[in-house]
Amino acid sequence: MNSIGNITQAKQLSVAAIDSSPHIAKWLSQFSSDKQITAKMMLSKLQFISRDMYSKWFRKTIAVLPSVGIYALYSVRKLKDDETVLWNEQGQIIARPGISQGSEDLVYSLISNAVRSNQTRYMDHPSICDLHTKRVHDIVLIDDSIGSGDRVSKFINAMLRHATFLSWWSLGLIKVHIISFARPRETESKIIAKIRGSDHGKRKFRKSSKVFFSSEVVYSTDGIESRWGINFRDILDICDQPAIWSGVRRGWGEVMANIVFYHSVPDNLPAVIWFKDAKWEGLFPERALPDWLLALIDAQNNRGQTERHPETNVPNEIINLLRLTKLGVRSIASIALRLNCDHIFATALLEKAKASGFLNEHHRLTSAGVDILKALEVQSVSTRDRTLYIPTSWCAGQTTIQPLTSEEIVLSVWADSVEEIVLADGGVGQTSLERSDAKAAAPPSSVMSQLPAKTGMSHDTDGPLGSKER
Repeated sequence: MNSIGNITQAKQLSVAAIDSSPHIAKWLSQFSSDKQITAKMMLSKLQFISRDMYSKWFRKTIAVLPSVGIYALYSVRKLKDDETVLWNEQGQIIARPGISQGSEDLVYSLISNAVRSNQTRYMDHPSICDLHTKRVHDIVLIDDSIGSGDRVSKFINAMLRHATFLSWWSLGLIKVHIISFARPRETESKIIAKIRGSDHGKRKFRKSSKVFFSSEVVYSTDGIESRWGINFRDILDICDQPAIWSGVRRGWGEVMANIVFYHSVPDNLPAVIWFKDAKWEGLFPERALPDWLLALIDAQNNRGQTERHPETNVPNEIINLLRLTKLGVRSIASIALRLNCDHIFATALLEKAKASGFLNEHHRLTSAGVDILKALEVQSVSTRDRTLYIPTSWCAGQTTIQPLTSEEIVLSVWADSVEEIVLADGGVGQTSLERSDAKAAAPPSSVMSQLPAKTGMSHDTDGPLGSKER
């Protein structure tokens, strides 16, 4: 069994593919700008299972069933509320509707091919009479993905409502094999609890001993991090959109699965991906993959890297990445932390930036990366204040110094602009008296050095200083 976080041979959307799609861009516009990188990261976590991959898994799974006995193969389908019995009174299985049934259609086709290839081992949706004639003891129920388990348990109960089948079940003559590509581990106990019968320890044939599960992927519902990465809380936040019905925001049963089949989109995925109404337009409306997405997934592996001009529309997360590398943030762990994404998505962004020529192998800006920052004006350049800083305590007498009058300003400017005056006879004379007086003017008394004042208590016999010779 594989971990749901990384399924072998499953396809995923690359960052380049996500950015290149106008359909995805339209879907992203429903989120605020600060949530769009999280929405992109959520799309990159989806695991796409092709029809070929699902078919190979189906053939492999039924091939490893014990070789003893005959297996009756049934495709699990969602029954309507009024469809409570799978077989009619004659023991014939109730006819399917003429319209498409989604994932059930592919399973029906696979069952038909398997039966045609080995009619002695498998039976295609047999009736009660056929089960009795062939003495079938093993019932195989096939589904693509199990979420809450309601559909499977309701299907089994519809089988048990036929009296003959119920008697076989009660006597322990029937075993049910539930095969699905993916299922939550908690679903096993839920399905067993909902189907008819007793699981008491004193029962000879407990119902839990008659039900068997087999899946390619088994995961824990609570282990959201294994499917969506370490930033799963941010993904849960964008899934809780008020415009979407609360019962399916995190998928039916709050499973938060991430597996998407080419032939069907399970309802246990987050509803922001497939829900559609007047207030929200899902990316996969009607729970079906659109043709443009299938073409995008298949083409992304063959698409070459194209050069991008520095002035083209560069995604915001790439701009933010270049700004971080400009500041010296180059490790994947630090970039993932700053961009609020996981390591896988940060690695993809780095690879995309390097492929576009914005970063070199050492995660440093190239000339093209520098041009991007300059062209889009995302690099903020701070202007340093280089003026001399003078502490306030050094500025004496600021409160008493008065500003110069307009006449003094004109006189000062005129005097400073003239250093020498050339006389008529060629000699160098002195500056004008006005200029000398302006420079020689005494400063205000508040900034002049003065002698300490003397009190009148002491008598100076010599009189004022300089009044007589000594």
